[in-house]
Amino acid sequence: MLDVILNTPLIMEPKGRITLPTKLVCELKERSLVWVPYKNHLRAYLPSAWKANVVTPLLAEDTWDEALTEKHRRRLALADDIHVDEHGRCSLTPLLRQMAGLSRECHLVSMMDRLELWEAERWAEWVRGG
Repeated sequence: MLDVILNTPLIMEPKGRITLPTKLVCELKERSLVWVPYKNHLRAYLPSAWKANVVTPLLAEDTWDEALTEKHRRRLALADDIHVDEHGRCSLTPLLRQMAGLSRECHLVSMMDRLELWEAERWAEWVRGG
């Protein structure tokens, strides 16, 4: 669980590095986040929350079911555990950035057990109800 409320713009450097807000960095007991594409944005979980809230429930599902296998592949195979340094900087891979359509201007929001990182215009469109 992330005990911080965030709804903040971020600027991504050309090579994909972002700097997380200080109040979030102070809360991070684990020095990495598991990032995974989800529809039109990225989700980020603490490694412990990733295991408890994503991996463990998936392990309980039928791995021989084709539709479930596709869901597993989208959630697990595309995930990346990325180090967060002491200043809150982390570098997102080109694949993650591409899959979420991220550019220079991003928007970070907290969602109880995870973070979401959106391309700024997509976030603004979602807020407008589009």
